[in-house]
Amino acid sequence: MSLVEEAYRRAVDAMTPAEKIARMWALNEFGLRHVARRIKEECGSLPGDELKWRVALDMYGQNPDCRQLIEEQLARVHA
Repeated sequence: MSLVEEAYRRAVDAMTPAEKIARMWALNEFGLRHVARRIKEECGSLPGDELKWRVALDMYGQNPDCRQLIEEQLARVHA
C-alpha cells in the first residue's frame, strides 16, 4: 500500500459512521451534479423533471430493470 493509500485509510478509519455517511452523500451529490452539467452541455436547457430522469438514466441505465423504469418516467415527462 502506498503512503497516500495508508494516509487515506487512516483518515477514513478515524471517521465516525455519521462522518462516513456525510462523505458518501457529498460524493454522490458531486457525481449527480457532474452528470447533470454534462447533460445540460449536450442537450441545452431541459425542464427539471426531464433532467432528473436523464441523470438517473445515465447513472443507473446499465441495469435493464432500472433502465425500463426510468424510460417509463421519461415518457411520462414527454407526454
